[in-house]
Amino acid sequence: MVVMDTPPQGLNSKSHVVDYYVNILQTVLGSEKDAQMSIYDASWDTHFGFCCDVDEEISSQLASLPGVLLVRPDPDFNSLKKDYSLSRDQVVNPSGLQNITNMLFPAGNSKHWLVKMDKPGVEVVTKAQIVDYYAQILTKVMGNETDAQMCIYHVSWKTNFGFCCELDEDCAQELAGVPGVLSVQPDNSFESENKDYAGSTLENSWNFSNSSEASHKAPLKTKKLFVTGLSFYTSEKTLRAAFEGFGKLVEVKVIIDKISKRSKGYAFVEYTTVEAASAALKEMNGKIINGWMIVVDVAKPNPPRYNRNRAESSS
Repeated sequence: MVVMDTPPQGLNSKSHVVDYYVNILQTVLGSEKDAQMSIYDASWDTHFGFCCDVDEEISSQLASLPGVLLVRPDPDFNSLKKDYSLSRDQVVNPSGLQNITNMLFPAGNSKHWLVKMDKPGVEVVTKAQIVDYYAQILTKVMGNETDAQMCIYHVSWKTNFGFCCELDEDCAQELAGVPGVLSVQPDNSFESENKDYAGSTLENSWNFSNSSEASHKAPLKTKKLFVTGLSFYTSEKTLRAAFEGFGKLVEVKVIIDKISKRSKGYAFVEYTTVEAASAALKEMNGKIINGWMIVVDVAKPNPPRYNRNRAESSS
């Protein structure tokens, strides 16, 4: 079951919306005919989405496409009435989360966490952009965007900002040190849809927000920046045009997935001087490029990478 954001303006009839769904699925299947044959249900009036018969690898690629809010197993394949609604701010079906996290954390030591986030750098963003932003934040400690997307099971994006996810304690502690993360604490209301993203920080939570803010205020000592939250259609030429106004560039490199040959949604930007990089970091964080809000951070020499075998090797 694929839950979609509202289709572009002008797609007012069922046939137009279904064609739009086919084009989305064709992006990962490579064939319009295969996409048409895979779709067996579609919703186009109040809620938007479709059901299709694809393998797990394709579903993971599908989940990363712009406009796709959620990909999950069809909870009732034989039913003619499909529920494409998202319950409040929930983005992953908790009943299907356990199987996913069992694969990501084979030692069985994962826990549910509530992550409080600082307000994004722009005032007006869509829910899809916020969800993508949260996934990019989580990718910094997990190392894989698809894994990050699957571990998030709740988001808040209107008044208070944050998300809930399932991680082991090592990843949770690393996440607390990522810029923009205010705190990471146990989700004590996992079964409830009402999450407290505004409450006080618990004593047993990790809170690195002060040190993170201080690192941004401290003088920048690198010429290389890490840019996340990119649209999958943002090219190196577009990115260069956005960043070249701050100084001479050494390199602009959008990271491409080796299998799908598509952008992974992040890039590295390197300047000839520290001053240029500092100016770009200050001005470009939170800007909109190709309709997506980007996050600009200092490129770390050895960023923490998620290792699925970490728990097994340490035990």
